[in-house]
Amino acid sequence: MLCGLLYGLCFPPVRQRWLAWVVLAPPLVAMRRHSVLGAMLVAGTLAAAGAGVTVNWLPGTVTTYFQQPAAVGVLLFAAVTAVMVVPPYALFGAVYRCVGARPAAWVPSAAAAAWVVNEYARAHAFTGNPWVLLGYSQVGADHVVQIADLAGVYGITFVVALVNATLAEVWLALRAPERPAAPLVGAPLLATALVVANLVYGHVRLTEADHEHDHEHEHDVAIIQGNLDLGAQWRQEMYGTNLETYLRMTLQVLRDQRPALVVWPENAMTFFLEKEPMYQAAIAQVLAPFGAQLVAGGPHTWNVLDPQYHNSVFVLAPDGRVLARYDKEHLLPFAEYFPFRQADLLRRDFGRVREFTPGGPGPPLATVVGAAGVLICNEAMFPEIARARVQAGADYLLNLTNDTWVPGRQFAGIAFDMSVLRAIEQRRWLIRASTAGPSAIVDPWGRVTVRSALGARAMVTGAIERRTHASPYGRMGDRFAAACAVLSAAILIWLCVRRGTRPV
Repeated sequence: MLCGLLYGLCFPPVRQRWLAWVVLAPPLVAMRRHSVLGAMLVAGTLAAAGAGVTVNWLPGTVTTYFQQPAAVGVLLFAAVTAVMVVPPYALFGAVYRCVGARPAAWVPSAAAAAWVVNEYARAHAFTGNPWVLLGYSQVGADHVVQIADLAGVYGITFVVALVNATLAEVWLALRAPERPAAPLVGAPLLATALVVANLVYGHVRLTEADHEHDHEHEHDVAIIQGNLDLGAQWRQEMYGTNLETYLRMTLQVLRDQRPALVVWPENAMTFFLEKEPMYQAAIAQVLAPFGAQLVAGGPHTWNVLDPQYHNSVFVLAPDGRVLARYDKEHLLPFAEYFPFRQADLLRRDFGRVREFTPGGPGPPLATVVGAAGVLICNEAMFPEIARARVQAGADYLLNLTNDTWVPGRQFAGIAFDMSVLRAIEQRRWLIRASTAGPSAIVDPWGRVTVRSALGARAMVTGAIERRTHASPYGRMGDRFAAACAVLSAAILIWLCVRRGTRPV
C-alpha cells in the first residue's frame, strides 16, 4: 500500500520522477515470496493504492459536475478501480510469480514485458483507461522519453519496469542461501546496458533537434485561455456567455502579436455557432482587420426532427465563415455519453444538449498554418488516435480541452503530460488550448516552448512548424507492446510445457 501511494507521487503535482525507478521493487519482491494468489493480492493492492492517489479527483468531480452526493462519487471511484484498474495488475502478479519461480538473468526482462502487457490491456479494455501508465512518469526527463518515437509510452514503461524488476531480482538473490550468480551479474548488466542505450538515443535525438528547426517557415499562433466558468451543467443562462471575454482577449493579442491563427479551447463557444449569425459577425469583426483564422471548440447540432449533438471544433475564416469542422470521435463515458443508459443518476441535465453523438473519421482540418490533427480533451490520452491523425495527413497536433470541470491541479497536470508524449511519438508540434490551463506549445521533442499558468486568464503566443515525415512509431504503432505480449505468452507456454515434462 505504501508503494502504491508513493507511485502516485511520481506524477503531477508532486512529480518525483526518480521514485518510478525504485518504487515497484518492494512489491515485486513481495509477489515472489507469496503464492500465486498472494502475488495477485499484492499486485491488486498496489494498483488500488496508486489509484487512491492519482484518481482522487474523481469523487469531487462527481459531486460538482454531476451534482451528486459525495457517497456517489466514492462509490463510482471504487467501481472504476475494481473493474478497470485492479484486474490487469492482479493478472500481472500471477504471471510474474510464475515467471520468477526460478531465478535467472532473463526474469527482469520477462517481468518488464509482462508489465507492458498489463498496461496495454488496461489502456484498451472496456472504454480504455491509460491514466498514469508508468512511462508517463518520465515526461519532462527529455533524454529518457525520446524512445517514444520508436515504441511509444510502452517503450518508456519497459525501461523503467526493467530497472525495478532488476532491483527486486538482485535483492532476492542476495537473500538466497546460495546467492545465484546469474541474477547478481547478468540482470544488472542487461538493465544498465538498456538504460545507457536509452539515454544515448535521447541525447542523439535532442542534438539533432536543434538542426531540424526551420525558422524560415515558422507560423505564429496564439492561444486564448479564458479561465471562465462554463457551468457544471449546460444551462440556458450559460448560452452565449464568455464570448465577449474571448473576443476582447483575441483582439488584444491580434493587435500586439499579429498571429496567423488564434485558438480557443474546447467549449469556449457555449452556443450553436452555425445558428447564430450575429455571433459569427461579432467574431468576424475582430478577425477581419488582421486576416487571422480562428479555431474554437463548441457544440454542433443537426437533424431537426431527431436532434443529434456533437462536441466539435470549428475553423473560421477572417470573415466568420465556417471553413471546416471536426466532431469528436472518442467520447468520455458518463460525461459525454452514457454506457449504461438506465443510469439516470449520473445523467447530465444538458437542457437541449442531453448527450453527444460520436463523429466519424475525416481528414485533418485545413488551417492557415497547416493541416491540424485535432484531439479533443481525452482523445489526447490515446496514442492510436494521434497516430491516426498523422497518418491522415496532419502537419501538427491540436489539442483543445476543458480542464475547469475537474477540481484541483492533479488532473490538469497529468493530462498535460500525456498530451506532451503525443508530440514526441509522432514528432509533431502540439498546440494545447485549455480552458483553465495549462495551455502550451510543445515541440516535436516534448520541450514546452511556451506555457500558461494553471487557473489563470492568459494569452499564449509562439510559433510552430509544419512537419510531414512519419516517425517510426507513427509507421509501426504499438508493435512493441504486441511483441511484449508474444514474449510473455511464449514464456508462459514454455514454463507450462517444462513443468509438464518434469519428472515426478
